[in-house]
Amino acid sequence: MLFFHVETSAQDDQNPALACPGPTLAPMMKSTPDRSASPISVKSRMFDANLDGKGHASGNVELRRADQLMVTELLQYDPENGTITIPGEMQYKDAVFHLSGTNASYNFIDENGHFSEVDYGLTGSSARGSAEELIIDSENHSVLRMLRFSTCPGEQPQWVLTAKHLELDFDKGTGTAKRAKLKFFDFPILYLPYMTFPIDDRRKSGFLYPFISTANDNGLEFGIPYYWNIAPNQDATITPRHFSARGGMLTGEYRFLTRNTGGALDFDYMPDDANTGETRYHYKFIHSARFSPRWGSRILLDRVSDDQYFQDFANSLAASSRQYLRNQAGIDGSGRYWTFSLIADDFQVVDEAVNLRNEPYRRLPRMGFRLDRPLGNQGLRAQLDTELVYFDRDLGATGSRFDIYPRIEWNLETDWGYLRPSAGYRYTSYNLDWHGLPGDESPDRGTEIVSVDTGLFLERDTANGMLQTLEPRLFYLYVPYENQDGFPDFDSAPFTFGFSQLFHFNRFTGADRQSDANQLTLALTTRSFNQATGHELWSLSFGQIIYFDDQKVTSTPFDEPLDDDASPFIAEITYQPTRQLSGRLSAQWDWQSNEIDVAIVGLEHRAANGRRLGAEYRFRRDSLDQFDLRYYHPLNESWRLLSRVNYSLKENDLLAAEAGFQYDSCCWALRVVARRFLKNRDGDHRDAIYIQLTLKGLASIGRKNAPLFYDLAE
Repeated sequence: MLFFHVETSAQDDQNPALACPGPTLAPMMKSTPDRSASPISVKSRMFDANLDGKGHASGNVELRRADQLMVTELLQYDPENGTITIPGEMQYKDAVFHLSGTNASYNFIDENGHFSEVDYGLTGSSARGSAEELIIDSENHSVLRMLRFSTCPGEQPQWVLTAKHLELDFDKGTGTAKRAKLKFFDFPILYLPYMTFPIDDRRKSGFLYPFISTANDNGLEFGIPYYWNIAPNQDATITPRHFSARGGMLTGEYRFLTRNTGGALDFDYMPDDANTGETRYHYKFIHSARFSPRWGSRILLDRVSDDQYFQDFANSLAASSRQYLRNQAGIDGSGRYWTFSLIADDFQVVDEAVNLRNEPYRRLPRMGFRLDRPLGNQGLRAQLDTELVYFDRDLGATGSRFDIYPRIEWNLETDWGYLRPSAGYRYTSYNLDWHGLPGDESPDRGTEIVSVDTGLFLERDTANGMLQTLEPRLFYLYVPYENQDGFPDFDSAPFTFGFSQLFHFNRFTGADRQSDANQLTLALTTRSFNQATGHELWSLSFGQIIYFDDQKVTSTPFDEPLDDDASPFIAEITYQPTRQLSGRLSAQWDWQSNEIDVAIVGLEHRAANGRRLGAEYRFRRDSLDQFDLRYYHPLNESWRLLSRVNYSLKENDLLAAEAGFQYDSCCWALRVVARRFLKNRDGDHRDAIYIQLTLKGLASIGRKNAPLFYDLAE
């Protein structure tokens, strides 16, 4: 049994639309019309009744009952058994079918009939065809013999399915064909002695169409998925795959959903890799559950057989460059003013370049509690962040850490501004095992954290009718210095400096380091809006931190304190003069070295015909220097071009590139994409070609790659 998977091609609103006659599939009938109690009416130019009660109607004959309509020139009706006979040409339609044929007979009582030399179609669908004989043996069950079927318009459809016998079961939503042949442009691409396929949008177990691709290191890849509709809330897809350069692999996906739980299992298993001689596998299991409206759980298991797995089998740069796989189990709770979490997690390092001393710690477990509760109605709030966690690893110090940060915030707000003073105390303590190395087993740290955040909202009407805002903001932070040189470094690192860091109480992630501070942030944001539509024309934000004292807390005891008078100057600009054109710029300027630390420049253009151009340049001093270009071009209603180049100027190497085309018609579509991407740190690239053929309303053959623009259905 072969099941044909159905895929339809969505069109973006901006793309040139295909002038197609209708959908490729009929909607699933919710209920069959009640015809038994409906009267039969006949209109004609002439009507004769014999003594035996049989009637003969001729001349523009129209017979109606409920949703049924027959039109012909001559009709014979026997009211005793409810049978009509049409010796000549006729047309018929109901909630399911519309057809034309000859030599028809139909029984209204038993809901069965026989039609010869028919041209048929499914109501509300572009699916149509012809048959030598159509037998309707019940209101929702039909049989066609020597038929042709297609969803293509016109007299010469591009693809045609022929069969000696076809059974249509509208109760089950499936068609069953025997001795079926599929031709594409008169070229036979498939022959099956027996097959089934859907005739509406209900799920059905069976084989899906195969996919094929090729890559320079894995050779030709071929797979044929099997879809298993286990239950209304469960399904699975099992795919045997074969790589000509490596051997066989089994891939699977299982999904389930209940009222309170949901989850998915994905796996790949290769028992014997011809290149390595080893067993290769990857599995990922996700599960979530709700015990009550306030409490739930989550589980994530993600494991791979070896460090090179993603380099050998990934289909993109992002997938091949993964460094860690996380495994996690946890419980979450929440109330009106609080949240609670209890988790345990572990990591698998899949990047051999990661040093053992830099591998992440296991948290066995981590318990966190957060409170944010108003005190009265004058803007006072009590806030609390607390964490208890045990860190474990094969190398380095291990132990537990307790961190608590209670504080009081006063939020004074008006229509034109706000004032938010905050005062708190952060305390952190440890219980450590240094495994023979020197160190304090129970260090602790306590420090005050005081901040004042204030800003104004000003606006004015400009001469061109726009609304412009002016939003100055000041943020003062004071944290006294505490020596933390003897503390472990479980999960702390300097934050990547950005606009949000201008208003944060700590320069470091985690709780192992709390930065000292005596600083003032000066920031300003201004925006311009179209008052009629609310469309933002442009926005400009910039800011900088002024340091009144040296920053003594560092990541390691060997780092020198920071004696800068000011942070890098940050500016972020967005500009959207029209709904088709938008741009953004983000930059950080270091006054000490007179250099740019970080720069991101992006531009995107959307033409009226759906053409898209995206360009982005990313720079971070001493670590990143690359550009990314994406282009999508609908040439007309059928043809589309797509391309992308991601290049590193620092390494002078191509990170990823792809180019291809897509052809789309009313009944079939073809997508061909060639891709090249960096698969490992040694500079090796993967070259692959992906081909996808979609016969609309019937099947999709091949593997679809990720879209260039994720808000665009390609």
